[in-house]
Amino acid sequence: MKNFFKVLNLGNKKKKFFKAISLKNNNFSYYKSVLIFSSVVFTLILLTIHISSKNIESTFSHNRNLDKFSQTQELYNLKKIEKETIKIDEIPISKRKSDFILKMLPIVQEVNEKILSKRERIFLIEKRLKTNSLSVLDADSLKRLFREYNVKNNDFKELKSRTDIIPISLTIAQAAIESGWGTSRFALKGNAFFGQKIVGSNKNGIKPIENKNPLVKVRSFNTLKDSVYAYAKNLNTHNAYKKFRQVRREQRSLSQTLDGHYLAKTLKNYSELGKPYITKVQSIIKENNLERFDYLEYQSAQR
Repeated sequence: MKNFFKVLNLGNKKKKFFKAISLKNNNFSYYKSVLIFSSVVFTLILLTIHISSKNIESTFSHNRNLDKFSQTQELYNLKKIEKETIKIDEIPISKRKSDFILKMLPIVQEVNEKILSKRERIFLIEKRLKTNSLSVLDADSLKRLFREYNVKNNDFKELKSRTDIIPISLTIAQAAIESGWGTSRFALKGNAFFGQKIVGSNKNGIKPIENKNPLVKVRSFNTLKDSVYAYAKNLNTHNAYKKFRQVRREQRSLSQTLDGHYLAKTLKNYSELGKPYITKVQSIIKENNLERFDYLEYQSAQR
């Protein structure tokens, strides 16, 4: 009997032993599963980081390529512009002329319309002076106009004579001569379309290559419009063009359209060439049918 219990006890011990081993194996399997799962997750995280870094590197590389492309494109465009500038002489003269006229026409019209606006203002102020109804604003405007057109002694007649338009045909013809239809170095570099000279070491301008006097320059401008404004003011204020203003005033008094071809004969002092210069201006007006622009309607202005 004792032997039976010993055997039974031994059997129970064996069962406990195998049970312990079984539990130990189960715990081992659990930790092993956790470890494997953790390893997989960690591997996935590393893979994600690697892919992200590749994408970032690819983006930077793409941006660098875009920058290089942009720089290359800019260089290409600059070379293209230089190439086009160099080949300007290859453009047919008829095309250059038509492009030049189309470019100049709206600018000359705008400048003339602003002059006419000032002219109307002068006539209005003159009326108010006669009726003793001049305002402070009118007086200030009149003062500025006298100063702008270099008129002394409050001479209304002279102010009206100077504040007037330049015929479109004459403006375009002179610009064509002085700028070589817009292709001269002065026109391309400094919007100098009328060959206006300035003298002085501190004056901004372009030095003529053939000029031996370093103080004499061709006046440069920021825009073509500035150049046209300066040209109009030159003819309207300089003493050398007094005859021009006188003949223009006569045409106004007869209610005639201001004729550029006719007025060109008064500009003998504009060039050292004298009469041959006048002949050239008139020829350009006639050959390119520029007279038609003198008949364009402007906003009404009193004569």
